Amino acid sequence: MRTNIKSILAAALLTTMVAGCAKIGDFGDINLSPNSPSQPNTAMLFTYASLYPRNFVMTSVSYDPWPAFYAGYLAECKNNQYGGLTTTVDFNTAGYYLYCMKHLNEIVRLASDPETNTESYVAEFGSLDNQIAIATTYKCFIMMTLTDILGPLPYSEAFKGESDDIWTPKFDSQQDIYTALNQELEAAYAKFDMDGEINGKYDIFYGGDIEKWKKFNATVRMLMAIKLSDVDPSTGKTRFAKAFADGGLEEGDDFCFTFSQTTNAWLYDVGNLDYAQRNLMFTVSDTFVEALKEYKDPRLFTYCDLNGYLGAREGDPKDFNAYKGVTLGLPGNPDVLAMAGAACSVAQKYCEKTATYGLITAARALLVEAEAAQRGWISASASSLYEAGIAASFAFTDADGLDAYIAAHPLPSDGAEAIKEIVMQRFLDGFMTDHIEVWADWRRTNVPERPSTAHQVSENGHNCYPYRMQYYDTDKTSNKAQYDACISTFFGGNDDRWNRLWWDTEDNE
Repeated sequence: MRTNIKSILAAALLTTMVAGCAKIGDFGDINLSPNSPSQPNTAMLFTYASLYPRNFVMTSVSYDPWPAFYAGYLAECKNNQYGGLTTTVDFNTAGYYLYCMKHLNEIVRLASDPETNTESYVAEFGSLDNQIAIATTYKCFIMMTLTDILGPLPYSEAFKGESDDIWTPKFDSQQDIYTALNQELEAAYAKFDMDGEINGKYDIFYGGDIEKWKKFNATVRMLMAIKLSDVDPSTGKTRFAKAFADGGLEEGDDFCFTFSQTTNAWLYDVGNLDYAQRNLMFTVSDTFVEALKEYKDPRLFTYCDLNGYLGAREGDPKDFNAYKGVTLGLPGNPDVLAMAGAACSVAQKYCEKTATYGLITAARALLVEAEAAQRGWISASASSLYEAGIAASFAFTDADGLDAYIAAHPLPSDGAEAIKEIVMQRFLDGFMTDHIEVWADWRRTNVPERPSTAHQVSENGHNCYPYRMQYYDTDKTSNKAQYDACISTFFGGNDDRWNRLWWDTEDNE
């Protein structure tokens, strides 16, 4: 990095998120100026990079919250602008490369180089090995999610412009990216130093808790490994078993963040939306509401409000039948407004300025482990992990009735049905957490089944939701030769959203 980032980092930190699921401060005591104006401060680089994964829950740069649509959680309540799934078709990776992963790579470089790793602008963030391990772990999580959105991407040759004069990096296959990420994560895990430290005021996710970062590292490896269940189960099993032995997230280890008064959570801020003014444009989809009602799932009462921005609804707030959602993909505005007139609202806790959204919850980690146990990949009780995952979800969402719920929904004895039930529990848990992971579950397992509406089919010609996003215009113009080679090699010459990713082997149509 050659540019002076003092001003942009100072501005970013003034409006950044507060730490983790429990606020640890507003960064008011952070020295926003690097010790040397010509050098970046690794602590500030990390905090600034931490702004970007929030879009994996729901985009904050567009009115179209497509990750929440594709995961099956939200629908429109004012018009039919997005129901045809044709509004947002591409995904821009530029910010993730330029201002997230590049910063994390710079942390690793500065902490690894003897000429810089003794400087105060590096030492302030914490012990060197932990800086390298945390930055690498976080970068790999970002890259895993990007490739799960798009497929092949530049990675092996990315960030090598200044060092190797590579300004048009090739697109690596998703298989190669997964292999590289797993190797980097294993190496990072070995670097974690429990005797060292990370300055907690700069770590907005875990407040410097190294043990939780180690668990998150292992969990990211398990998230990748489980997706190999159809395309390469032997490799998936080997990688998963090693990550499981290292230990994943447990209840209370959720990887999440709480917005600040100045940044505002998406459902509060996107499109000038305001819960109190009752003008939010999105509400809960009927796919999600009906699934919760079918399961008699008390998490419904924590996800939704009967007396919210859509107006007061009749009924007992503990009566499942009082809750209704809206279909995404209705023929026109009158149909949307008619359903919204009876629908419940997203719970206010998700619409506050300082709402907490998850990225990867302990519930998801435990339920992924349950799937691996059911597949025979690890020596563990699938039923015990399944119940532990549900318990972690109830704890995270503050839902009541855990014991009765588990008793009513034991893990099926049939192996295939058991996996479906485990994945379904991840869907029921995933509201306002990492929607890209939920979307990945659906692509890989078709759970829950979500056929397109007639309106959506007429719009895009497909009877299921997209399998990926298309590349953004900058990928097509600034790196055209490599983009063309990628589309020809991996997608048969067509950059289409219904081309399946490497690990997605089953057609959902």
